[in-house]
Amino acid sequence: MKKAQVIWSDTALQDMETIYDFLAQNSQPAAQRIIETILSRAKQVESFPESGVKQETIEPAIKEYRYLIEGNYKIIYSYQTETQTVHIATIFDTRYNPEKMQV
Repeated sequence: MKKAQVIWSDTALQDMETIYDFLAQNSQPAAQRIIETILSRAKQVESFPESGVKQETIEPAIKEYRYLIEGNYKIIYSYQTETQTVHIATIFDTRYNPEKMQV
């Protein structure tokens, strides 16, 4: 089975940086662990790109988005079957208002 190529958006990379910076204020080792668990969970989509739950709330539905949950974080991504490419759009802290989510 061929693995999908995973591409992180600038927004998702910024989200990861923001998460790390916020958590590192209290504990750099804890911040590093959270980032590693998010990265590990996101790696799942390389082998199983359609394993995430369909994200129904993003409008307009130009693309089909899916998500994985890791702790308090929702990893939102889209998958293009033709090119076998996964685009990670954003990492959203589920403790925030979902209306703040930008994809």
